[in-house]
Amino acid sequence: MLKRASTFGLWLVILASAYSYAKFQGGYASWFLFFATVVIALYVFLTSRFAGRRLASERHVSATKLTAGGELEVDLDVRSHSRWPLVWLAIEDQLPQRLLVWGAESKRIFFPGFEKRVRMRYTIPNLQRGKYVLQDTVLRTGDLFGFCRKQVVHRRADEVTVYPKVVPIRSWHTVNPFNAGMSFSQNRMAEDTTNVLGVRDYVPGDRLSRIHWRATSRTGAIKSKEFELHVTNELMFFLNRNKADYAAGGASVFETAVTATASLIRYGLEKKYAVGLVSYGWERMVLPLSRSQEHFVRIMDHLALVQPDSALPFKETVLQEVNYLPRGCTTVMVSPVLNAEMVSLISFLDYRKIKTEFFLLKNVAMISAEERQWIGKLALFGVHVHLAGSEQELQEAVRGPVAHAAYN
Repeated sequence: MLKRASTFGLWLVILASAYSYAKFQGGYASWFLFFATVVIALYVFLTSRFAGRRLASERHVSATKLTAGGELEVDLDVRSHSRWPLVWLAIEDQLPQRLLVWGAESKRIFFPGFEKRVRMRYTIPNLQRGKYVLQDTVLRTGDLFGFCRKQVVHRRADEVTVYPKVVPIRSWHTVNPFNAGMSFSQNRMAEDTTNVLGVRDYVPGDRLSRIHWRATSRTGAIKSKEFELHVTNELMFFLNRNKADYAAGGASVFETAVTATASLIRYGLEKKYAVGLVSYGWERMVLPLSRSQEHFVRIMDHLALVQPDSALPFKETVLQEVNYLPRGCTTVMVSPVLNAEMVSLISFLDYRKIKTEFFLLKNVAMISAEERQWIGKLALFGVHVHLAGSEQELQEAVRGPVAHAAYN
């Protein structure tokens, strides 16, 4: 308000000075200067009063859920419902700093004049995993000479989630010899008609071949055979989020860990396995075993946000949750570190009849002599150590025990 009053007072002084000069000086040039000053003052006044008063904008994003490495297209539609022309219009979308660092250009200047509609399109390339909020849209305009400027802020928040990459897995040789049949296939894909567990009451819809005629004649009521159901594998994934373990490799190693976890979980669900996830960071996250597609969405929502922010050693994370695993469950560990403590932990799990598969986030060239010894020792327990130094190596890492011949 004070600035507006001072600007108004300044224009009064300028007009009074121009009028006084024209009155006392006379002549064409002095009066032309005065009337030109009046026109400019009137234009600045009307611009400050009417420019940007009835601006509306809408923002449309190409998608709210993307995969890492993709690009987001943003379309911003600005409309002016005022008859006053806009000599210039600056449009800016307020983006998170990370997007600006990666090359997103969300600010442009237009010269619409009497045009009522301006559209600004821009692309945010190579999105990294995470959740982003595209915030307010800021519109700035003013007069031709720069005497007045107006700003309009349209409050909004568009949330975009970028999920980790999922590498297609063609095959993964993971069979649990300790699986003792404590859980049953929900879709009865593994029903064994050669093993009859017992009989039960007939249920409408049972096939004729299921009827147990001896029990029916003996009891006087129709009885059906109850067959043994083979289990499908249960995989509990443990994602190492210990900050110190990723200090040497950097952010790229952790991204490989997240990609490997997401890809293997997707493979397990496609094979009708029950999968779960243990992820200890600054928060304790445990997603129990399930086969549903909704469960995969929950896991991906979590993996989109995880960071290596845990102070708890990975060994302690496993020990805190392993007691809750059902019998026959396989633990799948994804970690950049394999040391004596982890070998001791895995041998303890083997003693408890818990099968383990270990995904070490290194390639063959990065394996030290000591780590080769640990890998050889784990092979004695039947534990497969898969090497996945990058996303591209993950497909090769899960082909089975043959892949370990080079370094066992």
